[in-house]
Amino acid sequence: MSICSTGLARRAIHTEIAGERGDMSGTSRPKLSDILYNDILSQIKFGDFREQPRLPSEMELSQRFNVSRPIVREALGRLRSEGLIHSRRGSGSFVTHVAEPAATRPEVETVAPLESIDDLRKFYEFRLAIEGEAAYLAAINATDATIRTIKAELDALDFAVQTGQVGVNQDFGFHMSIATASGNRFFESSLLALRPHLDFLIDLARSFSLSISAEHLRMVQEEHAVVYEAIAARNGVEARDRMRRHISNAEQRVFFGTRPGSTSRRF
Repeated sequence: MSICSTGLARRAIHTEIAGERGDMSGTSRPKLSDILYNDILSQIKFGDFREQPRLPSEMELSQRFNVSRPIVREALGRLRSEGLIHSRRGSGSFVTHVAEPAATRPEVETVAPLESIDDLRKFYEFRLAIEGEAAYLAAINATDATIRTIKAELDALDFAVQTGQVGVNQDFGFHMSIATASGNRFFESSLLALRPHLDFLIDLARSFSLSISAEHLRMVQEEHAVVYEAIAARNGVEARDRMRRHISNAEQRVFFGTRPGSTSRRF
């Protein structure tokens, strides 16, 4: 399946979830430009665009991803502001940072795309298993240097939350630093191969969260903080439990959101 059709499937998934939650307001839906940003970023890192330093024109991107040109411009503007692409007057947009060579990059083409709500639920189950164990091993095997890296990623994510950003890259960086700290390269390669799916899930969860409150986002960030604290304390069992709880809560936020009058800390 092409990245274009995957993007369309993702938009359909979001619409279906929003319908189940009874929340079809525009404020809770992720912007199409953000979805397009993640699709183009994935193509730069793992797909067709990584072999092409020059991106297709706005019109070509509009047709390829089935979105309007203003949405394309907004997505390109975000990529430009993050230093991932640069523009030359009259020549178009060019990739600034190219992904690793094809010989070493994960074969993401073999990963099944997310096409339904059932796929999302199964993927969360997979994350519970993989990332829970990665957190456990990180607590057991982490060095002082890798713990400092996890803390740096946590601080970067905290800054994103405080400044009202979605924080997709920072969130992935935090989870990736834990996989690295595990000392098992297969956890790292698994997260890298699944980066497009993880970006979509993080963006989806946070797009719903952003429509709730800053306090809600801080509560979510607390989940990351307690995972870090368990790893820093070298408590593997606690680290695994807190990571699994965080991922389970993320799933609950996507499918159910914050229920009025609820006293549950799961949201």
